[in-house]
Amino acid sequence: YRDWVVKAFNRNLPFDRFTIEQLAGDLLPAPTPDQLVATGFNRCNVTTGEGGSIDAEWIFRYAVDRTATTVQTWMGLTAGCAVCHDHKFDPLSQKEFYSLYAFFHSAADPAMDGNTLRTAPLVQLKGEVEEKRLQELQSDIEAAEARIQTALKSVDYVDPATLNPLPEAHDVEQVWLDDAAPAGFSPQGSPQFVTYPLPVLSGRNSLRHRATDGVQDVFETATPTLTIPPHATLFAYVYLDPANPPTEVMLQFNSGDWEHRAVWGDPDGITWGEKGKPSRMIVGELPDTAEWVRLEVEADRIGLKPGDKIKGLAYTQSGGLMYWDKAGVSGHVDPAHDPSQSLLAWTSANDGRDSGDLPEPVRRIFKEVTATNRTPEQVAILRNHYLSNVCRLTQPVFGPLHDAVAAARKRYNEYNDGIVQSFIFRDLEKPRESFVMIRGAYDRPGERVFRNVPAALPPLSNTNNPNRLDLAQWLVSPENPLTARVTVNRLWQQFFGTGLVKTSDNFGSQGEPPSHPELLDWLASDFRDNGWNLKRLVKQLVTSSTYRQSSRVESDVLQRDPENRLLARGPRFRLDAEQLRDNALFVSGLMDLTFGGPGVKSYQPPNIWEPVAYSGSNTREYRQDSGSALYRRSLYAFIKRTAPPPFMGTFDGPSREQSCPRRDRTDTPLQALQLMNDVQHFEAARGLAERMLKEGGTAEEDRLVFAYRTVLARRPTARELQIVTNALERHLERYQGNPDAARQVVSFGESKPDPTLSAPELAAYTLTANLLLNLDETITRN
Repeated sequence: YRDWVVKAFNRNLPFDRFTIEQLAGDLLPAPTPDQLVATGFNRCNVTTGEGGSIDAEWIFRYAVDRTATTVQTWMGLTAGCAVCHDHKFDPLSQKEFYSLYAFFHSAADPAMDGNTLRTAPLVQLKGEVEEKRLQELQSDIEAAEARIQTALKSVDYVDPATLNPLPEAHDVEQVWLDDAAPAGFSPQGSPQFVTYPLPVLSGRNSLRHRATDGVQDVFETATPTLTIPPHATLFAYVYLDPANPPTEVMLQFNSGDWEHRAVWGDPDGITWGEKGKPSRMIVGELPDTAEWVRLEVEADRIGLKPGDKIKGLAYTQSGGLMYWDKAGVSGHVDPAHDPSQSLLAWTSANDGRDSGDLPEPVRRIFKEVTATNRTPEQVAILRNHYLSNVCRLTQPVFGPLHDAVAAARKRYNEYNDGIVQSFIFRDLEKPRESFVMIRGAYDRPGERVFRNVPAALPPLSNTNNPNRLDLAQWLVSPENPLTARVTVNRLWQQFFGTGLVKTSDNFGSQGEPPSHPELLDWLASDFRDNGWNLKRLVKQLVTSSTYRQSSRVESDVLQRDPENRLLARGPRFRLDAEQLRDNALFVSGLMDLTFGGPGVKSYQPPNIWEPVAYSGSNTREYRQDSGSALYRRSLYAFIKRTAPPPFMGTFDGPSREQSCPRRDRTDTPLQALQLMNDVQHFEAARGLAERMLKEGGTAEEDRLVFAYRTVLARRPTARELQIVTNALERHLERYQGNPDAARQVVSFGESKPDPTLSAPELAAYTLTANLLLNLDETITRN
């Protein structure tokens, strides 16, 4: 969606089309993939997958957010005030708000996002190359599946229940996790397997955990191969650090849900499940420290029965440092009566059952056809499924074949998932009914409402069951007095620092009246009458005499008009956060101007995400990118809304938890501290210093003039040149006497300094460049 917005501006998509495609691209006749992507506008809101959340509440909240955002973006009104009651100041009743809300209330996206990367509805953007590759990968899957069918024709299997005498019963032990996760099980997060000299019991590795509170390593699969045997005991070996032991240790298993947990230690440390029940069974005291201890729990104590398939394993602790090794299951097996070895025992155990764990054809045979009435084809279906998927005796044959199928499917899924997909907006086939929600409570519906617009504004052209397309077309219709004015005002705000209507987020009666109402009206009419042409409007603003004025100000003018609302001088205001970073990267020569692609993670202080992240979140830990990704434009910065990049926040960048039509601008000591010392900014200063040395000539004065022209687009005055020259010479004298300090100065950041340049000289020019990048004139639009 972000890339669509950039391309829309670059190709100068008329603003009325820009509006319609974002609000209702999916409702256009035969919408293109680009028009579907555009509807991602209404998928930018905060969503949740948090346990305990109520679907009805979040469906309500999403619709309120989308309504308030749309109204504020295109109409400049504080419609959210009418969620609970009639608007106190503007002609917008609560009923009219919910009539607008009805346009967004039937969204097809789910109430719970599942904490997943992609939540339907989505559009996948694939071309001929991607289609061809997917067909090749699908052929690989089919070939791997065919090898299973070939093996079934020749597999050597004798049912132990048919032997005479019957085989004797015996004990078994199967290790599930030792040096790595079980085959086919994928980890959540990054489990840390370590080797000697750290404690290791079995094989080469053990699984290391360090935690300040609750932490777990989770392994899951969609195709479970681990089975609970008869008389099963689950076990795991643990080693607790004597200096920092956890307070609680927990084993968890998923056989369709995670409600199978065994606890040693503090029974109330981790509160998942019901204490004393299979979902949180208290098994014993905390194990001894400084030695390997075998933890054991009978499978039936935590609700697992013979034949259950294990889909997930989790090794969990509360605080402390510990190691896990050699975890699995032991049991007592009677081959002739064991469903995992005997086809007769397995079919007998499933006859007449409706097991959800079985494929539909197998399940239907067991449920609907008695053993004596099965056709040879049905018997073959049961036998083939058993030998290839269930029987432990034939696993040496079929295990690798299934692994090959799983690997082929994984390659397909990874490639398919790598193809760009984008959130889109779409309505449910059957619309939800909408109501005035009494006092804004999601569970207190009052009078039913239907889609409509406020009575104080011109009516919709289509009043017979209107949809979002009708709403979008109404917003940009010639009769609508607001959209063009709001848009022009926002562009004016961007270039002049303050809109003609200062309260660009509020055109209502409590907002500030326009400083130049006739100018606002004329610009809005001109914008609309000239095809909603944004580039034309931008050119019109920046080439105007008003914009091109000097920002110098006489004291009497400043006293009469401190905020420059009368536009007697050119605008002057601090650059936004993104512009500050991008300006430094650009003049340094480090910036990567690549268009599009996923968000990138640049430098930021450690441990920013971790305190606010859920354990299973894909943004649990901040993993900084490397290489050119560090120098992409700030437009592509990855934003975690609960922990946005500190550089952005320090310079008033919004968290993006809600729309932001107008940013505040503050000036704080922390901003100066960051500009002087932030790794990215200081690295940019070194990049600029290298340019000064390579491109600026051979004389100090020439290099400094080059820097001024690069950073400020002007030559320095004689006084400025003298001050900066003195600073450069002091730095040069200092670093020539301390080359080690110079090498430290030029080593900040991932990019490497040019080895052909003298470190003391480069360090001196780096501090000089840092000075220039921190000038008020550099960080301020003058």
